[in-house]
Amino acid sequence: LATIKLVSAELMEELADKPELLADAKLIREQADRCRDILHGMGRAGKDDLQLRQAPLESVLREAAEPHAARGKALVFDVHPAFGIAGRQPIILRLPGVVHGLRNLIQNAVDFARSTVWIEAEWTAQAIVIRIIDNGDGFPLNVIGRIGDPFVRPRRSAQDLARRPDYEGMGLGLFIAKTLLERSGAELTFTNAADPFLTPEERPERCGAVVQAEWPIDALAAPTGLTGAPNPPFEI
Repeated sequence: LATIKLVSAELMEELADKPELLADAKLIREQADRCRDILHGMGRAGKDDLQLRQAPLESVLREAAEPHAARGKALVFDVHPAFGIAGRQPIILRLPGVVHGLRNLIQNAVDFARSTVWIEAEWTAQAIVIRIIDNGDGFPLNVIGRIGDPFVRPRRSAQDLARRPDYEGMGLGLFIAKTLLERSGAELTFTNAADPFLTPEERPERCGAVVQAEWPIDALAAPTGLTGAPNPPFEI
């Protein structure tokens, strides 16, 4: 990252008289800074107290969604066992990569949702499945096959800026999120909840993009009991 920042800074100086290329060099520098911030945040999260490294599934989902709870879109949580499965929700590992990856997927859903994002989770004895659904326009058909590839976001028009001022693109951030989740054992799929060519009157309530992540239960569920020594009691 330090090398990328150094070279991009030199390019910015050399390209001062070429606005379009200068914008690309600035984008490289900004994305390197974004990578740095992501890594710093994940490093801090990885130093949590042992007692905080596992939590109920819904608690981890709410933690991932928390930075986007006050952005003007409703976040609806639905956490339940799969049909025919009984028992309490699983306790899962609060892996920094999983929390960051889910947070980025929720951010993208909030960016594009008209009003609502549904965050669903269900489990069986074999798997944990999380779905993030919005009521936006869905993934563009010419992009859906490349979602998660590290491609540079297109430059946005004034209309896009007005509609989604907080939108940061679907390039580097989503690529990192997808990579982190897959490394944790997840299989990701990206689909649309409805035909994007339907008129607004024909579209169902959940009409936008759908991202699903599925883990084998052993990849995400916390082991029984905490590893390592328990926290010592406070002495009064």
